[in-house]
Amino acid sequence: MEHRTDQGVGAAIILGTIGVLSFIVQPGLVQGFVTQYGLSEASANEMAFMEMLGIAVGTVLAALIGPRLSWRTQTVAALLVAALGYVLSGMAAGGDLLPLARMVAGFGSGFIISISFSVVGSSSQPERNMGLYLVLLLTYGALGLWAMPSILDSFGLGTVFYSWAIASLAASAVAWYLPDVTGRAGDVAHDASGDGFGRASTTTIVFVLAGVLVYNVSIGVAWANLFLIGIDAGIAEQPIANGLLICQFTAVGGALGAVWWSERISRFWPIVVGTVGGAAALALTLGTPGYGAFLVTLIAFNTLWNFALPFILGLAASLTPSGRLMSTAIASQMIGLAFGPLAASELLGGADSFEPVKILSIAAMILSLALFAWPLLVRREAVPVQA
Repeated sequence: MEHRTDQGVGAAIILGTIGVLSFIVQPGLVQGFVTQYGLSEASANEMAFMEMLGIAVGTVLAALIGPRLSWRTQTVAALLVAALGYVLSGMAAGGDLLPLARMVAGFGSGFIISISFSVVGSSSQPERNMGLYLVLLLTYGALGLWAMPSILDSFGLGTVFYSWAIASLAASAVAWYLPDVTGRAGDVAHDASGDGFGRASTTTIVFVLAGVLVYNVSIGVAWANLFLIGIDAGIAEQPIANGLLICQFTAVGGALGAVWWSERISRFWPIVVGTVGGAAALALTLGTPGYGAFLVTLIAFNTLWNFALPFILGLAASLTPSGRLMSTAIASQMIGLAFGPLAASELLGGADSFEPVKILSIAAMILSLALFAWPLLVRREAVPVQA
């Protein structure tokens, strides 16, 4: 049983990385829409929104379906849909088909992400396994963002999309290692109320889900535009790409920190530090930052994001028995990540700078802490977190 559980979690971690192939390198992708396809900054953000909208719809449907239909079957079908979306994205080459193609790719990815997070979140050590998942995807993201400018110059954005389609198809083999369950959480399920709490009140659940949504609006606004914010500050493309490489590796440290601290500290301080620190990091970009300040923003923002995220999602998983709220929390997360770029697009369409975008991201980050405050205080553990 334990061996099958480990296989299922391992497969979920790999598939979760496949599910975010394009999102985790979104700053480079948005820049590619501008330089390769000739889109405006606002239109490039709209493409990011279409993908994230597809992901959000996919995660919501996956949450509604749950384990009623085999996770293996859902994931294989979703991988095929994602691959189709990537192929269509390459064929569109910036034309009218591109928004639909990005939505199709996102829809398939949404199912993959939701199922992967559900398996990881319902494991016996959700924060630890979430941290390991983040380590893998961040390593990919670091190398991808660093190489993106060179790859785009040498091969073009279409080649990137076709490569992602091939990776999605190849991942179908991994999907068969997921728990093949229906009607229950499956072999990886656990009693998330084991931290000493039963099901939380409806008010607490609403506050946490709202906090997840708003937190990820902040992340979505910033993450989609960090490359463009650097360009707007007069920084060259390759130094920005180098900075994104560095911040992805430091983010691995943040995720590993979450793995280490998950059994030694309550969720209270990691979430407080992650949100307050994230807002402070984004504040460094106000005005026209130099490369040093911009690099500090990249490192602090991405590291704290990936340190706090396992604790935020672990809080959601702890609110109901067996972590069943995790899939709903993931849907809230993806909706927030979708509407972040949309909000940024609307602001950029009527502004001559990125200042409104920066201010929105900072304000949403602080608001998310206000929403998490009540659930954290009423459910603050008296002992270190034990998944």
